Amino acid sequence: MKTTIFVAAGAAILSLAACSSVPRNTGTSYDCSGGTKLKVDYVGNTAVVRVNGMRSMLLKQTPANSGQIYENKNGARLQRNGNDVTWNTALRSAPESCRVVYTPM
Repeated sequence: MKTTIFVAAGAAILSLAACSSVPRNTGTSYDCSGGTKLKVDYVGNTAVVRVNGMRSMLLKQTPANSGQIYENKNGARLQRNGNDVTWNTALRSAPESCRVVYTPM
């Protein structure tokens, strides 16, 4: 029983450490053609995406012919090619094109 508790506590600590490795108020901000605002932190092979300043989601990088594609199991997809970004969710019928915007700190 003690081993199980130790392993669960260790996993929780590792999860918190991973979250704390993304600095606050950093990342790239985007304004999208459908009115969506994104704040994206690219960390290793993942993208932490904050949508409209509210909900955050973690997307994992998947193979791409050009640029980078990040997706999750719920249908969210961020495609990045240089400064050009396309954002889509399972709820949206058409992808939005997004442009980088300056965000004062």
